[in-house]
Amino acid sequence: MKKKIRRLTTTLLMAVLLCCVLPVLALAPDLSIAAQITVHFHNSGSASAAPDPIAIGQGGQVILPQTKLSSPIGVQGWYFAGWSEDISASAPQYLPGEAIYLTRSIDLYAVFTQTPPDTSSGQPSPTSQQKTAAFTIRTGSHTRYMSGADDGLFHPSQALSRGEMAQLLYNIVVERPSQSPGFSDVPSDSWYAPAVSAMAGLGILPGYSDGFFRPLQPVTRAEAAQALALLIPANVHTRSFPDVPASHPAYAAISAAGGYGLFSGDTSGNFNPDASLQRAETAVVFNRLLGRSPDSTAIYASDLRYFPDVPTTHWAYGAVMEAVTTHSHIPSGSGELWREVQSEPVPLADGCYRLNGRLYCVSNGRFLRSETYECFSFDAEGRYTTGDSALDDRLNALADQYTNSSMTRDQQLRALYNYCRDNFSYLKRPLLEAGTTGWEPEYAASFLSMGKGNCYSFASLFCLLAREIGQPAYTVIGGLGKNASAHGWVEIKLDGTVYLFDPQLEWRYVHDYGYKSHNLFKVFPQNTGHTYTKLSGGVP
Repeated sequence: MKKKIRRLTTTLLMAVLLCCVLPVLALAPDLSIAAQITVHFHNSGSASAAPDPIAIGQGGQVILPQTKLSSPIGVQGWYFAGWSEDISASAPQYLPGEAIYLTRSIDLYAVFTQTPPDTSSGQPSPTSQQKTAAFTIRTGSHTRYMSGADDGLFHPSQALSRGEMAQLLYNIVVERPSQSPGFSDVPSDSWYAPAVSAMAGLGILPGYSDGFFRPLQPVTRAEAAQALALLIPANVHTRSFPDVPASHPAYAAISAAGGYGLFSGDTSGNFNPDASLQRAETAVVFNRLLGRSPDSTAIYASDLRYFPDVPTTHWAYGAVMEAVTTHSHIPSGSGELWREVQSEPVPLADGCYRLNGRLYCVSNGRFLRSETYECFSFDAEGRYTTGDSALDDRLNALADQYTNSSMTRDQQLRALYNYCRDNFSYLKRPLLEAGTTGWEPEYAASFLSMGKGNCYSFASLFCLLAREIGQPAYTVIGGLGKNASAHGWVEIKLDGTVYLFDPQLEWRYVHDYGYKSHNLFKVFPQNTGHTYTKLSGGVP
């Protein structure tokens, strides 16, 4: 009986322990980055023993042993040249000491030739064949592989995240892994989850040793080079960078990617391996990888997707246009001719937007360029302009200084109105005849320069500042008082209603007469206590 009780107690204790252990096993994250593969070596009849097998993670790097095998038994005058996956190859695919990347287990057979290997240059001998890349990429179709942000910008100087890098690679790599790791910091419903899982599973963009992937962390140039080195042929040409010593973990990949032309150094020749890869740089690198080059004429079409932060003068404008535009193409010299262009619409509703310190207008899914809309004229880069670049710079600086995106429309207008009212004094200037147009830039520029001006000066500056924040402001030439003395003010149509703004007359009452509460901001003429007679101008 006691034995039965002991057996029962032992069984219960084992069950309890099992219940405690199973949840831990179930919840423990899978820290494996990629499936294990093996490289087997065969001596092809040599009297020397072949190297021992090497096991690595799928997509990992193998440094082939610096082996020296004697000639096959019974054969004289033949020299070991390298390795090949073909048992009957006459020239090696891989050389001793070479770094290769693999996604599957392989058998390598020793290759012997009658030509002694040339070891003086440190480069593969001329008899070696160019190796294919570890992975296959899609290069035929020139579909869009990058896009802008929801704010209508491309953000060319912004660092590319590891999640974004995984998605770019996922879009072009043909292979898919047999096993896909999971990461606790990659939610299964995140947009980048499938790409992260696949690229980590292939070993192209693996996670870190602590089991995290860090999808929002910027991808470094070294990490990018390590991933892209798997997608290019094992080329005989390499390139060294002074800031990437041979002891650097990514030395082989960086040298290969540099030699293939994917990356170039900075003005000092450095690679900057720890720096983040910027979005504009990404477009350049991936275009080189995919063999894509922009059509030097088509990229300037007015109906093409345009990004205010990548103007046509931007160093990477052509590369970005190639990356964001789906098109068919015809090879032409060193470039290509685009056909069947599909332009992506701007993801913004119609209207005016202040972006990167300038005003732009979206209409029917595109930024207006070299066009006029209502009282706004937009230049070839889509920026609102008065026609005077120096004045444009001053106006934009003031708009940025006195307004911000957290302010309401009326708060922004009030801030600019108060600036005009409180920072200038009166000076007689020539009066304007009714019907005069286009005078605002000249009056505003001199007003800013001298700090003094008349009613037309006050009105012109406030009008142009209001336009800089996207409000359709118009100056008015008219009369004030019973005698209709020459006077100028501003009208703006807001929410379907036309309002009057008179910064000069309010300046007079506030600063000369001391009537601090006198308000001529966003008012109806009949409610001001003044008689306004409009002769020309104003809201159409």
